[in-house]
Formats: sequence, structure tokens, C-alpha cells
Amino acid sequence: MLIAQSSGEAASGAFNLLFIIVIFGGLFLFMSLRQRRRLRERNDFLSTLAVGDIVRTYGGVLGSIEQLDEEEVVLVSEETRLRLVKAAIAARVDSE
Repeated sequence: MLIAQSSGEAASGAFNLLFIIVIFGGLFLFMSLRQRRRLRERNDFLSTLAVGDIVRTYGGVLGSIEQLDEEEVVLVSEETRLRLVKAAIAARVDSE
């Protein structure tokens, strides 16, 4: 009788451990898929930039794109030209 109880407790412990592993695996999968989606959206945004777009950088600078390259952007902001890495652009600003 004592042997039967201890084997049932061991099976219950193994099930609890398996359940925790499955939960953490699901959370990891969910977070990695979400991060991939964000990265794809960011790359799509950067690829749609065009000359003349008004953008905001992560540093807070607003300017119009004057020149666009694969990796670099030249912004004009109140007669000041800034040469930045394309990844420094945070968002497109509506011209309204």
C-alpha cells in the first residue's frame, strides 16, 4: 500500500513538471512569433520610405527625406542637413 502511494505521487510530480515545461515553451513560442512580426513590420516600414516623406527620428528630430540610400538617409530640417542611418527613423509624420 505504501509503494502504490509513492508511485502515484511520483507520476503526479512528473506531470506537474511536464505541465510547467509546456507552459514556458508556449510562452517562449508566443513571444518569439510576436517579435518576428514586429521585426517584419519594421522592415516593411523602412522599405516604403521615399524622398519627400516627413519623418521623426528616435532622437526626436523632425525632417523631410532629401536623399535615400540602402542604409543611409539625408534629412533636411529647417535648412540643416543630417546624414543618418536608416534604422534611426522611428515613424512617418502626417504632413497635415
